[in-house]
Amino acid sequence: MKIVTDYRGEIEYTEEDIIHFEEGMYGFDGKTEFLLIGNVEPDLPFYWLQSIVDETLTFVITDPFLFVDKYDFELDDFTVEQLELESIDDLMIYTTVIIPEDIEEITVNLKSPIVLNVTNGKAKQVILSEDYEYKYNIFKKGEN
Repeated sequence: MKIVTDYRGEIEYTEEDIIHFEEGMYGFDGKTEFLLIGNVEPDLPFYWLQSIVDETLTFVITDPFLFVDKYDFELDDFTVEQLELESIDDLMIYTTVIIPEDIEEITVNLKSPIVLNVTNGKAKQVILSEDYEYKYNIFKKGEN
């Protein structure tokens, strides 16, 4: 299968590459199948979450632990069961990124991370009960 992206051109993928969001992403109902696409520049810690149904829908995502030292939360039992998480090794956490014109104003959404089971490709965006920001500036001083 193939998809054409604005930033990486044509990309080939298989069924095993598809990330499945049973509930979709918040605000994007019906968009449940995505690809995780790496950055052209391997030194940059950003990825693309590309919808395979709507080629115009792409999220920039990143590993929040690269930017926030004390980012810690627990997943509820329902999410663990829904994603069929059996081990912490199956788990990857991403946050959506907003990249404005002024690069120093890049923010990540710490309140609603994307939880991915890398073993089976099941994913879910969760809203944490912990007190984290929706727009955390990755360049700001101090810790969250």
